[in-house]
Amino acid sequence: NGRWNKIALAHGCYWHKCSFCDTSLDYIKRFNQAEEGILCDKIQDIIKQTNYRGFHFVDEAAPPALLRKLANELVNRNISISWWTNIRFESSFDENLCLLLAKSGCIAVSGGLEVASDRLLRKMNKGVSIEQVAITASNFKKAGIMIHAYLMYGFPTQTEQETIDSLEIVRQLFVNKLINSAFWHRFAMT
Repeated sequence: NGRWNKIALAHGCYWHKCSFCDTSLDYIKRFNQAEEGILCDKIQDIIKQTNYRGFHFVDEAAPPALLRKLANELVNRNISISWWTNIRFESSFDENLCLLLAKSGCIAVSGGLEVASDRLLRKMNKGVSIEQVAITASNFKKAGIMIHAYLMYGFPTQTEQETIDSLEIVRQLFVNKLINSAFWHRFAMT
């Protein structure tokens, strides 16, 4: 809750392979990221303008390599902010990176778990598995970072049983405190 200054770390998506995404759109396909020093300069300018230290990095999926550089720059400059962003649950988010992100002010991430089915994750070319999601979520949890999962149902070829199994996987993630919240929506082709 509250006010969040919004800033994009990059233009486009560094992954841009998910089959459900319109990767032909310019804001997805043409990936170009800012330099961490320039981002920190902008963050400091926004703090001076707004007097708020809360930031939402609005990227579709914040690039882990850039997040590492930005976190180091924030820590080195002693810039105290709270921030959150959208991520992919990928292996780059190891325990050390998650601890660094927390040290730099990261309080939460939102990630696309999408269908919670390994078969469908492969079909949509998501580049992660349920096991990887659990490992990444565990790394964020150990760092004290809250995790929100975005999910969808009704993806083409998804069976009723796969939807039920996905519900069970999400239940287990909640039971094991690997996610703090989730939002499920019906898949719609655009």
